[in-house]
Amino acid sequence: MSSNIPTIDISTGLDTPAVIDQIGLACEDWGFFQITGHGIDTELRREFFLAMATFFDLPQASKWLVSRTEENFWGYYDKELTKNQLDCKEIFDIDANLDNLLKADAHSNSGDSVPWPTELPQLQSIVVKWLQACEALSQNLLGAICVALGEASEVLNPFFMKKHTSFLRFNYYPTDPDQYSAENDETIASLGIHSHTDAGALTVLAQDCVPGLQVRKGDTWHSVIPEQNSFIINIGDMVQVWSNDRFTAPQHRVLASSHQPRYSAPYFYNPSYETICSPLVETDESSKYKPISWHEFRRGRAAGDYADVGEEIQISWYRK
Repeated sequence: MSSNIPTIDISTGLDTPAVIDQIGLACEDWGFFQITGHGIDTELRREFFLAMATFFDLPQASKWLVSRTEENFWGYYDKELTKNQLDCKEIFDIDANLDNLLKADAHSNSGDSVPWPTELPQLQSIVVKWLQACEALSQNLLGAICVALGEASEVLNPFFMKKHTSFLRFNYYPTDPDQYSAENDETIASLGIHSHTDAGALTVLAQDCVPGLQVRKGDTWHSVIPEQNSFIINIGDMVQVWSNDRFTAPQHRVLASSHQPRYSAPYFYNPSYETICSPLVETDESSKYKPISWHEFRRGRAAGDYADVGEEIQISWYRK
């Protein structure tokens, strides 16, 4: 079923009451919304998507040379799991904390640095420009969400300043000739990404115009229709906890396509590992969750993505 998520023009500013009201309603109703008027340069976006596609066009042997490992989150991977099920996609994960990224580049022998492909010397500089834009946008979006919750815009800043654990992912979904049409048949032959919620605070997604992303609302899966040069935003598990369930992290998935490959680049805006996440409420008695260590939660989710380690960690484990 196609029923597009709310689209919000933020050109008047993310601190304007009308925009904040729309974001609050979208977070309550969908957990997803699309933004236009964000001001991020379209030429930068074009260069960024070209660089991403060029990476995935590299020979398989070249991509394997920059593979992710159990010790290092960053790099290429083609056996990603979601909820213990193999996804139909290729990925390349990049540390999005610019302080870490540039420090690791200065000490390239570091075991947790991004393994940039030597065939694409321009890739890192384009990614750094993209990360600068995404970080600023994410910080302002989270501030608007805080105001929508009745809090000061900067209330969550201490959890993100300097030491945030955000990351950028390149996604490539190849065509799958066995994919059924979701409009006509509820049996899905394969999924680009299986149903899940995002673990962190916010996801800021740039994608091409090939559909595939779906969000669950009630008992129905809705196909998200991307607008050109927009960003698709969804809240994650930590915002659900901070909001004390006023905003719910949405279940979403990606269908594999039988017609065209699909490219997307989610920027996952995540707090520092020192963060203990608990609801922004006046009294402990009104809190629906026990405190959650973001470090432990993220480590559990990452382990489940890399290998089948049993039931994947969920915020429901911490519900009072």
